[in-house]
Amino acid sequence: MKRNDLLALALLGLASAVTALSLAGSQRGRDIPANVLAVFKKNCVRCHTGPKPPKGLSLVPGKIAAVIDAPSAEVPDLRIVDPNAPEASYLLKKVRRETGIAGKPMPPGKALSADELQVLEAWIAGLK
Repeated sequence: MKRNDLLALALLGLASAVTALSLAGSQRGRDIPANVLAVFKKNCVRCHTGPKPPKGLSLVPGKIAAVIDAPSAEVPDLRIVDPNAPEASYLLKKVRRETGIAGKPMPPGKALSADELQVLEAWIAGLK
């Protein structure tokens, strides 16, 4: 095989790998739906923003995708958002105010509405 042919094959392989990684990233929630963004903006961003958000958890647009499949700072055995086991997602446990969570339920004060909970539950369930 000629040098140019080898180079073309290598570039084609690299392009395929980049495309596959890009598609996997978008399928893992990189494009956060508007209704999910609205729930976070209304209830979470007040505190979970800036260079040092609580527990390192930033919930501003552009940072939310980083919580998908990331370990919780409070309970590292649980994922903040677990696409493989949505009901085990620590974020849902916190906003549902379940017993057995570390720290305080979120958001502090007023709980999320049933509609807001459903938005987050549907989003996480759809990440599979």
